Amino acid sequence: MQLPARIFDLHTHLFNARYLPLASVIAHAMGRDSSPLARQVARLLQALTGSAYAQVPVEAVFSQAAGDTLELECLEHLWRMVEYELLLSTGSLEAVEQGLSPQFEQSLDAPVFDRLRSSQFLEILLSLERIDYAGEGWPGPRTGSPALEEDAPHDAAGARSFAEFLAWAERVVRKALWVVTRLMDPHAWGEASNYPAFFLTLLHSEEQLLQKLFAGYGAGLPPLQAAHYLIDMQPAFPGQEAPFYPLQPVQEDRMQALQRAHPARIFGFSAFDPRREDWHARALNALGRGFAGFKFYPAMGFKPIGNDPAVQARVDAFYDFCIARDLPVFAHCTPVGFQTRLRLGGYAHPRHWRAVLEQPRWRALRLCLGHGGGARLDNGALHSPGWLARSDEEWQHEDNFARIASELCTTYPNVYCEVGYLTELMEQGGLARFESNLRRARAAASAAGRPFELLERMAYGSDWHMPEIVTRTRRYLDLFLDLLDRPEYAQYREQFFWKNAYRFLRLPM
Repeated sequence: MQLPARIFDLHTHLFNARYLPLASVIAHAMGRDSSPLARQVARLLQALTGSAYAQVPVEAVFSQAAGDTLELECLEHLWRMVEYELLLSTGSLEAVEQGLSPQFEQSLDAPVFDRLRSSQFLEILLSLERIDYAGEGWPGPRTGSPALEEDAPHDAAGARSFAEFLAWAERVVRKALWVVTRLMDPHAWGEASNYPAFFLTLLHSEEQLLQKLFAGYGAGLPPLQAAHYLIDMQPAFPGQEAPFYPLQPVQEDRMQALQRAHPARIFGFSAFDPRREDWHARALNALGRGFAGFKFYPAMGFKPIGNDPAVQARVDAFYDFCIARDLPVFAHCTPVGFQTRLRLGGYAHPRHWRAVLEQPRWRALRLCLGHGGGARLDNGALHSPGWLARSDEEWQHEDNFARIASELCTTYPNVYCEVGYLTELMEQGGLARFESNLRRARAAASAAGRPFELLERMAYGSDWHMPEIVTRTRRYLDLFLDLLDRPEYAQYREQFFWKNAYRFLRLPM
């Protein structure tokens, strides 16, 4: 197989739990605006983020189990991280060097535990212990709920030794994580989500995430580069919960530092939300920190066009701002995604982008449609067959995001798409169906006399960050390496794997 000269992953994320209004994200997946359980679980996860505990072989765990078994293994690793951080909370070099076992029989009144007794971790655990689970909608222990054993001390005060304290803490942590992931709708973001696995990914530092991204591709490849994206989720939720790290300046500062540590390997996009009246100052600030462009995420509650007048005026001004500077805009383009409980994924419909691009004022907008419209996805009454359409009739469906995205890419001079998170392609027959629809899209563009070849506008992307991709990064890439090695597509190999991304980002070839 001939490899491209380089590989550019045009769709990755390197943010962690501290970049999200995590309590709101969890609560909305539970179908609530707010939840004490969600709030305390979010505090726990954010406190664990970036932990030095290194014994979490995330990829191995993800690839070895399925269903409830996988969730239990992930919960086990989450507890081990808490256990490690509780030991660190002592501040004792000897205790950390010796490990847990030598401390088991010590009384909790021993001086070595003075700092632990006043630590943030203990305060979070006590808050979790006080949760009214019935009030959260949990009906109580069910058969086969192994996380909810009651053989540990029922409160921290009842623990006489460090070993008994850890048994209490383990019961509290496992119960909270088990229950919250049972109360979260697995389809809240469209496709079924394994929340414990997602939580584990979110606990890595930015540098750890980047290293896992590149390591996941394995050996024997040409140089790797990637674009990564921030999401401004705060305005989307009632109460506008601030993330642990505010977007500005903290998130952008941290990502700027990461980009400087890996020059020309990663290219960052900040986020745009038209509900922020100071969006213009924020955009200038992001550009000053070296960000390449902006993420536009309609599922957060705003459309490319057709918003209320005040919001639309800011969207219009944003397009003018980007066109004047020839800045790239990366837009989520599937019917689902990171949604609030209002499930506004339909706001990403590419027909809205068609209406934008049809206006001469914005015809030259430099736009990439993330996921290329996606695979077969539903959001309520909205159904998109996507790149998994089974027939000409399905491909022509009025709400087929993939078909419309392909039409925009072949019609307008600066519109691109990428193929991130089409995980169904890894299932039997998935790639063949994708290829059939690729042929349909290219033939339709040629028959209609559109000016651009689709494979000169389509780029490789993975949506690395989601567990299904984190665990199968190389396998996902290999699908497209095999496809672009076929004689029908080989002439577009370099364009697909890096040149189209370079053109979108305006990088020198």
